[in-house]
Amino acid sequence: MQYLIIFFLLQLLIAAPARQGHADVAEASMIPDHHKATQYDMSGLSEREKEWFQTFLKGNILADGWDRITVDLLSHVAADDQQQQRRLLNQLGSKIGREWCRDNDERRIDNAMLRDWGGMLKKTAKNEPQRLAEVIRHIDGEVDSLLD
Repeated sequence: MQYLIIFFLLQLLIAAPARQGHADVAEASMIPDHHKATQYDMSGLSEREKEWFQTFLKGNILADGWDRITVDLLSHVAADDQQQQRRLLNQLGSKIGREWCRDNDERRIDNAMLRDWGGMLKKTAKNEPQRLAEVIRHIDGEVDSLLD
């Protein structure tokens, strides 16, 4: 019985993404105060897609969201490069999130791709931060190919 309760609690945490006050804009809230918050366009998304877009940004018990990943990646980048790379990451995150939030049978970006790209970004930021913009652009090209 105890395991059943834990199972249902985990399901609630995973399946119930946080709701956002404004219907068409998601704000990245995990970014530290000294960074400007990012707003993502959610116009044209259904209510369910908006909830999943929020999950993409905020993460859940099983995975970090795009907000946290962005902060972590930028912490490895030289201060002079952070603004440009934040812009690239925000554009990429918006593109990936808008596709990933669709129904599983419709979307062209799945969880395995998110894991692969996230691993690639984290490894590059940690070991070769000077190449991060190049890797972001490479992933952006892969995403564009999937969406064409």
